[in-house]
Amino acid sequence: MDTSQELRSVLISVVVPLYNEEANVLPLMQRLREVFTKIGCMWEVVFALDPSPDRTRDGIQRLVEEGYPIRLITFSRRIGKPLSLLAGLDYSRGDAVVTIDADLQDPPELIEEMVAKWREGFKVVIAQRRSRKGERLLYLKCAQLFYWLLDKISEVKIPRDTGDFRLLDARVVREIRRFRERHGFLRGLTALAGFPTIVAPFDRDPRRSGKTQISLVGAVNIALDGIVPFSRVPLRLMFVLGAFLLFGGILGGAAWFLWGLVAGFSARWPLAILGLLMIGLSGLVIVCMGVLGEYLARTYEEARPRPLYIVDELIEASSLERKISDDNRPVEL
Repeated sequence: MDTSQELRSVLISVVVPLYNEEANVLPLMQRLREVFTKIGCMWEVVFALDPSPDRTRDGIQRLVEEGYPIRLITFSRRIGKPLSLLAGLDYSRGDAVVTIDADLQDPPELIEEMVAKWREGFKVVIAQRRSRKGERLLYLKCAQLFYWLLDKISEVKIPRDTGDFRLLDARVVREIRRFRERHGFLRGLTALAGFPTIVAPFDRDPRRSGKTQISLVGAVNIALDGIVPFSRVPLRLMFVLGAFLLFGGILGGAAWFLWGLVAGFSARWPLAILGLLMIGLSGLVIVCMGVLGEYLARTYEEARPRPLYIVDELIEASSLERKISDDNRPVEL
């Protein structure tokens, strides 16, 4: 069997998390169609839609009626991008799965190169940004700081300047599905699963239309999702800092006592120093309690037997090659 015949029997799933992307859905599907026509394989798109106030759902419904190979899952409430991605993986049926955003900052044309690397034997192909156009300098610097910090303290190696744009072999997807984490950070889960990995560098385009749907709070949450589940360094830093302060306090107290014996004790300056120490130590204790609270809250959330998400609606195009049968539905349904 030649390469073209092998490709015709391959199904590639494209998982797209969505929220308020009405203007981007049609251009994305058009570019994906061109890409897969060139590759020459079967394909499907799994849209994971957070309930949106715009007409994103209606636009996808029209594309389904036009014959595009789409599977649309709509959640009963907004669950955020990380869980939407994992839900999309649950509903994918491809021999390999590509995850990509709908805003077209990540070029669908790179999928051809990713599929080629996958066919060479790599189970994971991660798109790595060489440049990022149309983004604010402050945001870029914060992103660089996050990736630097993640590289230093994470227990798994996550390539720098990479997002969720990646190709995963079906075997990798099956393993990631086993990590039923409420704060699922796909970049970390992919690294945790292991398997042969290669990067595909690219230049990121500006967002095609609209504005990013990730707020400052959302960005902070995603950063915490990348740090807390994959590193114990913050907890260990608290221990080291506490030991340092204890040792420093003992030395400072001894020095004060010896100085008082030599030069005489004053009734004023120790009170001023004590006041400053109280303020500083109080702030330190509050920060440490916040770090502990973050770990404790996430432990509590993972321990509760709640479903990760609830699907309100499932729509499958008649043109799909592999549909979800009633006896093969994801467990979260």
